[in-house]
Amino acid sequence: MFASNKLAAAVRYAVFGAAAASTAAAIPAYAEDAGADDAERIQVTGSRIKRTDMEGSSPVSIIDMGEVAKAGEFSIADMLRNSNLNTFGSFSESSGSTWQSQSNINLRGAGAERTLVLINGRRLPGSPTMGGTAVNLNTIPTAAIERIEVLTDGASAVYGSDAVAGVVNIITKRDYDGAEISATLTSPDQEGGDEWKAHAVAGITGDKGSATVSIEHLSRDIIYQRDRWYSRATGHDATDYGDTTGISVYARNFLDFTAGQFAPMAACDNEAMAGGGNIYDWGDGDFVCGYDYTSEAADHADRDYTAGYLSADYEISSDVSMNVMAMFTRNETFGRYAPAAGWFNVGAGQVALTPGYNAPTDENGNNLNAGRVYYRFTDVGTRDTTVVDYTTDIQVGFTGELEGYTWDVSYHYNKQDNQSTGTGYVHRPTIETLVADGEWNFGPEGNDEATVASIAHQTTADNVMDFHMWNAGVSFEAFDLPAGTVGWYFGAEYIDYDYTSTVDAESAAGEIIGSSGNGSGGSRDVTAFFGEAAVPVLENLELSIALRYDDYSDFGDNVAPKVAARYEPMDGLIVRASYGEGFRAPALSDLYAADSFSADDATDYHYCEVQGTSASDCDEEQYDVTRQSNEDLDAEDSSFYNIGVVWDVTENFNAGLEYYNLEVEDVITFVSLDALLKEEAEVGYGNLALGEVLRLNDNPDGKILEATTPQVNGNKFETSGLDLTLNYHGLATSFGEFGSNLDLTYVLNYDDEEYYDGPVNDKIGRNGLPEMRFTWKVDWEMNNHSAYISAQYIDSQAETEDPETYEQIGHLGSQTTWDASYSYATPWNATATMGVRNLTDRDPILDSNLQYDSDLYSIYGRTYFATYTQKF
Repeated sequence: MFASNKLAAAVRYAVFGAAAASTAAAIPAYAEDAGADDAERIQVTGSRIKRTDMEGSSPVSIIDMGEVAKAGEFSIADMLRNSNLNTFGSFSESSGSTWQSQSNINLRGAGAERTLVLINGRRLPGSPTMGGTAVNLNTIPTAAIERIEVLTDGASAVYGSDAVAGVVNIITKRDYDGAEISATLTSPDQEGGDEWKAHAVAGITGDKGSATVSIEHLSRDIIYQRDRWYSRATGHDATDYGDTTGISVYARNFLDFTAGQFAPMAACDNEAMAGGGNIYDWGDGDFVCGYDYTSEAADHADRDYTAGYLSADYEISSDVSMNVMAMFTRNETFGRYAPAAGWFNVGAGQVALTPGYNAPTDENGNNLNAGRVYYRFTDVGTRDTTVVDYTTDIQVGFTGELEGYTWDVSYHYNKQDNQSTGTGYVHRPTIETLVADGEWNFGPEGNDEATVASIAHQTTADNVMDFHMWNAGVSFEAFDLPAGTVGWYFGAEYIDYDYTSTVDAESAAGEIIGSSGNGSGGSRDVTAFFGEAAVPVLENLELSIALRYDDYSDFGDNVAPKVAARYEPMDGLIVRASYGEGFRAPALSDLYAADSFSADDATDYHYCEVQGTSASDCDEEQYDVTRQSNEDLDAEDSSFYNIGVVWDVTENFNAGLEYYNLEVEDVITFVSLDALLKEEAEVGYGNLALGEVLRLNDNPDGKILEATTPQVNGNKFETSGLDLTLNYHGLATSFGEFGSNLDLTYVLNYDDEEYYDGPVNDKIGRNGLPEMRFTWKVDWEMNNHSAYISAQYIDSQAETEDPETYEQIGHLGSQTTWDASYSYATPWNATATMGVRNLTDRDPILDSNLQYDSDLYSIYGRTYFATYTQKF
């Protein structure tokens, strides 16, 4: 999907020699046409200094909106998700989760929080729903976009924090003259996920300025887990729990604290339970009933999105111009989780158990010992969450010239207000009181409406980010060298963040079963000074140098340098290299968020070993985890270098190869439960350096009851790889004109800690970390007809790894999906397009438990689309 005329080449052994002469084209403002008096000079993403050549010293890929229309994509997130640069996938709308309205981009697999997103060269703040860590791409109107430029190089020397793995710069429409209306419909073969979208764009230009406006609306249907065969539960009537999928032991079960065993409650005899109350053998004397959560839960959220956009330019005088841009968006999503599931402790004699399953009971069949109930509150109903995100983004800028100096000043305001309401949750103190007083009926007959209503709770959350940025800069040509004129740019920024996250009082107190929300907040301001120079050493060799200083009000300061070189030994051949250092400041939520509950997936290999289950048969389970922020976090430090070559082999064919290397130190991360368990295997139960795992009866061989995971600065991770791009266009035949493009990323290594302060291993090829990914497409055009076909390939991966040797185990196959479309340009200035995404109806790649990586794979299946666009 990335039609790029910026290609790079690299050979690992040559990098170090080239790095000494390398430079860092100071990172993108945004590519725009120069003024009429300097028509051949352009400002390229990667530098604030205007140049005469689009090919700078840092690689930039361009997504043209015409390419997007061929694929029938609906949003920016959809556009970027299939890119080879989004190597390990990225988050998309997930029903019922706290991030259900969010989508982001994850360049190089380094994490969405390490990919900076700009709009017209100006930083967008992170979403308050994601704690300010990453930008929600769903806030940006597609109809307003002219193109997207992706810088695949470190960029902190110009943009500051977060530009670690690269920059996504969204360029909006300006100087649009005319009008258009467009509508798109999609229809998947499989149930759910139907979409429609409509937009209108209009613009006018004059001698003194121009104005462009757009409005759009998108609607997308929900997809339930029961709508896909692989996410639908299996094994309702099985004997062994291991023969099921999609069935949870958070049903109606009792864990005896003395015997250390599970037993089904009498309330398992209920049609709401899997198999109408089927009892499963869980091994080692444990028996449970289950709940089919896939019968109610959804995977992808329903979405309704409305956005408006305005851009206006005005020439105040012959030397001064003004630009105003404003965007307003409303993004509403609806998601559904299965009924609330939670645990609470009970005393002896408070729970009626199903007879005959080795559970110690009194003469009335009630629990003899104290224990914990794992209970599904089906009578309360499903957990339904409606999230409405409101975004306002306004930029006002002035540019001018004065005695050989070009200056710019701007103000950028962004406010995101994300409001969430949830129903179907349970108030823990109320249910515990009812249980203690013997007023909650654990039998199959259930409870009356008044009792159920007394425990039901509605959650609320409001996440707000207020962002103000003031920016000023000046560029000039300082002096001449034999090879040309040295260009300079100096600038300063002041940024103010104010983040608040509030939830209802009961959720804040940790009293709600089935909810993971909690409040947090904080504020900071950042003062920055930066500069760059473009130095023509020879007629065919240019050095670029950039330096930026950032001072944060709440944790410290940072200096980020970059140096890069662009060498053109012959016409059509460019060799380039760069080295830059970067950083990522801790997000406000990383520092100040209150403790929050999470249900994390992990594999307890130790308990499996105790039970005699092999590592290959040890299944991933879900556990209760409390996540903690850390006010003492330091910023991450990073370095990024690349070396590449771009070659116009012929007039119609160009190629590029680039080697990149990214290293991040003091990595900010939550210590995952899997990481805690790996550390526990090394140091022993109760000896963890950070975090805590609590097992039943505090027994090192017991079941996991719960865990606590902190936010920390880890050691480091490092990744390197190759980007290959091949473009051929203008192949004229009697059957029309053909063109082809290939964009491929091959990851050489992805070295990361196995757990906090643990061994560092190359994880490439593990589940979710494919070694290679590419997009290949062929275009055809003849008179008013055109067609397009593309393939997206994701490499195979291992299913899991040995917990002791970390050797990869099992095989998950590769996936290739095909898209195709046909367009006809009518005589009345309209275009009609018909196409199909995922032509062969490929499902996600599934593991042995029918699980898939939702960041990597789409569940929409074969989807037909049709678009009609009328221009005036």
